[in-house]
Order: sequence, then structure tokens, then C-alpha cells
Amino acid sequence: SFNLKLVVPTVPARHYFVFGKPFDTSTVDHDDRAACTTMYGEVKSELRRGLDDVLVAREKDPFKDFARRIAVERISGKPAPTFGIEELNK
Repeated sequence: SFNLKLVVPTVPARHYFVFGKPFDTSTVDHDDRAACTTMYGEVKSELRRGLDDVLVAREKDPFKDFARRIAVERISGKPAPTFGIEELNK
């Protein structure tokens, strides 16, 4: 029996980006396992915090819905506003 699957494209979502603090790795000895583990933990923690901040900000974004965002952009002729930077790093 032949099973036909229907694929329906989704509406494009708004993309969210956040750049965390830079990490200086020039002083970390790559042969020092403890130092590398510490650096890895710091980077992982900062990345997780950034992702959590973006997820919270995305939920509060009044224009995350494609239809609403495109309507505002068409009427105003400008990109729909996004959340302020103060929404991050809380």
C-alpha cells in the first residue's frame, strides 16, 4: 500500500539573536583539563542564559505572530518593532 504524506510549509517565524559576552581564551592552557572545564562551564552558562533571555523576550514580543507583524509592516511601511535590549540580561 502507498502512503502519501502531505507536507504543508509553515509561515516564516521571526528570528531572534543575542550575542553574549566575549570570552578571552588566550590565557587558557589547552593542556590544562581543569582550566578548560572551567572555561567550558562559563561559556555554557552564558549561552544558556542568553537563550533563556531570548525565549522569555520572544514570548513577550507583540509582533511574534506573522500575520500581525506583516500587517503592521505593510501599513506603516517600516519593520515592526522588536523588544528592547533591556528585556535581555535580567
